[in-house]
Formats: sequence, structure tokens, C-alpha cells
Amino acid sequence: MTLLAKPDNLKIRMQTFLRMWGIWLILLLAVLLLAYALTVELRMTDGVLGVPLDDAWIHYQYARNLSQGDGFTYVPGVPTAGSTAPLWTLLLAGVGLFTHNFLVPSLALSVLFFLLTIWLTYRLTLDLTANWAVALLAAAGVALTGRLLWASLSAMEVTLFAALSVGAVWAYQRRGLGVATAALFALASQTRPEGHVLFALVVLDAVWVLLRTDTAKRPFSTWRLLMAAIAIYGLIQLPYALFSLSVTGKPLPNTFYAKSRTTTFYSWRTLRETWGYHWRDNAVSLLLLPFGLAYLWRCSRIVGAWLVGLLLLMPIIVPLVWHHGRYNLPLLPFQMIVAAAGLLWLVTHLPRVPRPLWALLVGLFLLAGAWHVPAWARMLGYNTREIEEIDVEMGNWLAANIPAQEAIGIDDIGAIVFLGPRPIVDLNGLVSPEMWPVIDLFPEHDTAAMRLLAANGVRYLAIFPKWHALLVSDPQIATPIQRFTTDTHTIIGEQEAVVYEMDWPYRQQIAPEVERVATLGEAIRLRGFDQAASADVLSLTLYWESLTAVSASCKVFIHVMDEAGQIVAQVDRPPVDGLAPTHRWQPGDLVRDPYQISLPPDLPPGEYEVRVGLYTDETGRLAAVGDDIVDSAVVLMTWSPDE
Repeated sequence: MTLLAKPDNLKIRMQTFLRMWGIWLILLLAVLLLAYALTVELRMTDGVLGVPLDDAWIHYQYARNLSQGDGFTYVPGVPTAGSTAPLWTLLLAGVGLFTHNFLVPSLALSVLFFLLTIWLTYRLTLDLTANWAVALLAAAGVALTGRLLWASLSAMEVTLFAALSVGAVWAYQRRGLGVATAALFALASQTRPEGHVLFALVVLDAVWVLLRTDTAKRPFSTWRLLMAAIAIYGLIQLPYALFSLSVTGKPLPNTFYAKSRTTTFYSWRTLRETWGYHWRDNAVSLLLLPFGLAYLWRCSRIVGAWLVGLLLLMPIIVPLVWHHGRYNLPLLPFQMIVAAAGLLWLVTHLPRVPRPLWALLVGLFLLAGAWHVPAWARMLGYNTREIEEIDVEMGNWLAANIPAQEAIGIDDIGAIVFLGPRPIVDLNGLVSPEMWPVIDLFPEHDTAAMRLLAANGVRYLAIFPKWHALLVSDPQIATPIQRFTTDTHTIIGEQEAVVYEMDWPYRQQIAPEVERVATLGEAIRLRGFDQAASADVLSLTLYWESLTAVSASCKVFIHVMDEAGQIVAQVDRPPVDGLAPTHRWQPGDLVRDPYQISLPPDLPPGEYEVRVGLYTDETGRLAAVGDDIVDSAVVLMTWSPDE
């Protein structure tokens, strides 16, 4: 009897053990890595559990309203097709039937679907390669991807979409495109709209297979089954698409159109940054990509087509890479599948390469992913801390200090609205499609936003001021009342956010101290003015009314004239210093237009005439009609400095 097993027996036992328990060991490894990342996050946030994206709070708000019977609304009573992940929202709404503390359940669901993705990656790879070691390698590659660990603790729909897409492709690989498989693809598309691309590729593949099948072996029932699968897919998409059409006139959610708005057909920046992320996720996996595609082409065109196809299509869909490229994160399981298959292809075609070199390559593959795990754990901590210090703190402050009936214009809409529900205008158009025409006017969008916000009764802004520099440039219009800052800038829009109280130039009604009516250019009416003076400044506020839409960009001139008809002080500028340009005015607009006119220090006593008019650079002064008109200018008043 020997005390030690023979080497061959030990190897066989090890292989048997890994074949039976390998995937469970990888799942355990994933749990340990998640625990490590969560520990790093809590250490960086002083023990505060949070999420690294404000978007998670957006899902919480939709889910709470849905669970309370308010339907798909962001502000109760206002239907909004603003969730690009309606299935994730529905899952969270189920949570909302039992608790409105969505944070822990959403994190638990996100982690659960990550673990399911690892298991499904293993099963799909096993079916494709019939090699348990290759399947374990692909699953380990997923578990060791730092960006996926980050996504698993983001409380977002990323891991649900990853699990559904891998599961649907696995079902297609095993059973073809039947009704049940089509339903899986449909659920994936209800989690992320990119799922429509995946299903389109699957339909093309199914048609290709049917067309290449011998006519005698191609029964009509097979085509009917394909049509039934497409019909089932369409029926599952129909309710939310019809809802979106009824709200915005478009079949996809608001947020898809808001984030995909671009002036270029193809964003090379998106392509470059996307591939950069995938290279940093695991450089070895991308080096193995060509060999994996060669191996998989005969047994599964979908895996390679989905991986490469979406990476190449994404620059058409979105102009920027959002949130660490999270829209492409569900491709990472497929990247690891192709890489593991590529290693198998190399082993098969290069039999003379010594085994230690293959072991070294496997080690490099695993190390290429694991190397970045600590960095992504720290990134999770930085991101969560920024969201807590800006969005959550601002949401709590607004809930405590601004009445709930007051409408607010907002940049980050998630935590602010969830923590203090109120009417809002989303300045980025995610849930406020009325902002889309305004955003399209960039770089002049702030002047259009000013008019829209005033018309919607918005009295406060909670924004990143660097994003709206012109909008808050005039202290007479925008008064900062609270600031929020963070030390880092890894995910948050800017390191400073400010709450402003706004005194818009566009008014619902006006009451000038002095009524003075005159019409200029048949389109604009002067309604009156307020006046105050000091030793060195004449303060004058004009009130305008737009009689029709004004196409021209007019400027205001104010001349202070002495008794000899000489100008002693003047101002020439667009209304409200360019913040309310006349080409934005619509019929019925009322505009408050303040001026501070500097007076000469040696201004002698006497009577001075103040004249006002409008002009354009192209045509000169607009004709003025009314009393006391001199040279197309309205004589506002006669004024003495010593009065």
C-alpha cells in the first residue's frame, strides 16, 4: 500500500474534481471578489452604502411610482417613457410592493444576475467547445473582469441584460429560434434596447441556416416556426413601444433618444474609447479574438457577430462612452467565450508547442483580468462617494429647504427626485423631451432654455454651473443659495453643483413703475420702465412685450443726452445682456430687461433726456411709433442728477 497517489491518478482526480466543482469554485471566487470590492467602497465612503451612478436612483423613482399605482411616471401624474430598462424597472417595482428601501434589494439582484451570467457563460462555452476546461476558463475570465464587478455593485440593469443575452444565445444554440427562445431575446430587449440588435442578428442567422438547408429537408413548418418566434418577440415589445409612441411619438424610450443625439453619423471617439476599455479589461482576450472567431464560425456565428457587431455599431448609436462604457459591458462574457475558444484553436493547431507555454498563456489570460480588479474596486468607491456627496446631499437639502410644489430645473435627476419628489424639468432631456429642441441649439441652448424654464414656472436650478455658464452668468438673474462639492471627478458631472434661485427675465406678468408705451419695428412694444439713480449709476429696467415672433437679433440702445443734444452716457447691448435675445421671443412674451448705466464722475447739474430704441447691425434702427419719438428713439424721461 502506497502513501502517495501516483501522479497520473492525482491528475485524474484533479480533473474529476474540477469538472464537478470548478464552476462552483469560480462562483465562490466571484463572491469573494465582490466582498472585497464592497469593502473597499465602504472604507472610501466612511461606511455609507451607496451606488456609483445617479441613474440607479432614477430606476428607484420609476419603480416606486409603479409600485404605488402611478404607472410609468417619473413625476406622479405625468406619464414618461424614460426608462431604457423597463424590465429592470418592473423587477424593482416588485420590490417596491414590500419596501421602498430599494438600495439593498437592487444590489442583491445585480449581484445575483452577475453570478448567473458566470454560470451561463460556462454552460454556453461548454456546449460550443465540448471542453470543460475551456468553459471554466471563460467563466473565470468573466469573474475576474473588474468592470463587471463594478457593474454588479451598481444596482443597474447591466448584469440582468448580460444574463439574459448569454442565456438567450445558449437557448438558440441548443434549440434554435423557437417561441421560448424568442421570448428570452425579447426580455433581453426589454432590459436594454441594444437587445434588438442581438435579435436581428439571430434572425439573420436563422434565415441563413434555412436558406442553406436542402429544399427537400426544409419543411414549411420551419418557416412558420420562425415567423411565430418573430411574432412572439414583437408582441412582448409592443406594450412599452405603444406607450412610448403615445407619450413622445417615438417607439423607444426618451433616454435612448436623449443619449444618442449626435451631429455625426459615426463617432470615432466612441469606437476608440470602447475598444480601449475592452483592451484594458483583458488585453490577452483581445489578442485571442481572431483565433476564437475562427473556431466559433462554424459552430456559432452569433457569439462573434454579437461581440464584434455591437462594438462596431455602438459609435452609430451613441456619440459618447457613458459611465465606463456600461452599454458594452454585457459583451464581456462573449469576449471571454471567444478568447477561451481562441486558446483551444491554438492548442489544436499548434500541437508541438510545449504544455508549459500553454499554461503560461492561461495564467497571463487570468492575470490580465485580475490585475485590474483593485483599480475597479477603488473606482467603485470613488464613484459612490461622488454620488453621495453631490447628488444625495443635494437631494436631501432640497427636500428639507425647498417646498415640494416648487418646480426645479435639474442636471442629475435621480437622487434629487427620489429623495424629494417634486415637479422638475430635466435639463438633459432624459425625462423631459420638451428639452430636446433646446439641446439641439447648442451652443446657444442656454438662451432657449431660459425661456422654456421660465414658461414652466421653474424658480430654482440644481445644476453643474459649468454646464450652463451663460444661464447663471448674471447675478441679477441667478442667485446661488447652496453649494455641494466633492474632491474627485471620476463619474460625477462636475466637482461642484449649485442650487440657484432664479429671477427670470421672462415674466408671466409685469407692472412697471412708469408706463411708457411705444411700438418698435411693428413687432416689439415697450411697456414701461423702473428707474433709480445714484451719484455714479443710473439704474433702469425696461419692460418689453413681443407682439409677434421676432426673427431679427435686435440690440437696445440707451442714450443719456445733455441739453445740447450730446450723449454723456450710453449702453448698447442685446436685451438682458444677450440672455433673452429677441430672436427667441414669441408672441405674448413679456421681458424684464435691467441696466446699470455708468455716469461720468464730473456730470454737471442740469436736465438730461433718456432715449431708448432698438436696432440691428444689418438694417439700423427700428422705426418707433408712439408719443415723444425722436430719431426712431423713445424719449423715456427727463432726469436731473440732483433730484
